[in-house]
Amino acid sequence: MNIPFYGIDWLALSPGGVLLVLFALRAADLTLATLRTLAIVRGQRKVAWFLGFFASFFFILGAAGLLSNLSQPLSILAYAAGFATGTVLGLTLERQFLPANSLVRIYSSSRGGAIASALREAGRGATEVPARGRGGPVDMIFTYIRRRQENRVRKEIRALDPEVVMTVENVRVLAGGWKP
Repeated sequence: MNIPFYGIDWLALSPGGVLLVLFALRAADLTLATLRTLAIVRGQRKVAWFLGFFASFFFILGAAGLLSNLSQPLSILAYAAGFATGTVLGLTLERQFLPANSLVRIYSSSRGGAIASALREAGRGATEVPARGRGGPVDMIFTYIRRRQENRVRKEIRALDPEVVMTVENVRVLAGGWKP
């Protein structure tokens, strides 16, 4: 069965070409769908609409191709591999291209002041709050960073205090005060 759609004649493609096109369409669909979901979470409606439009377009093309090639078992594997690849690719691209901020909460029982000073010296904001944990007094430090800086900042903090406890969360809106 051949389902012609937007000029793709699935029967005219070589078996390897079919697999490659199915993989690429599904990877593109899931990459855009992953980015769309992240844009929704951040309240970016126009971006979400744009990404959703093209994700659904690629999905329909890929689904038509899969249905046209069900007799070729590798088609299903190519489609599934495109799904998995698109998810990972979407998350990777999100870190690089969709602007986002993260709140890093830092808990240190011995080096809080040094961590806050190092953050400030690096041009970042740092808010210190004295607190009490199970083992006694601790310093809580809050800092906002660009999401793409997360790994580097966590390594820098851990180098100052190997016993530090950190949590990182996505910030949907950052208004007022110091901004990364």
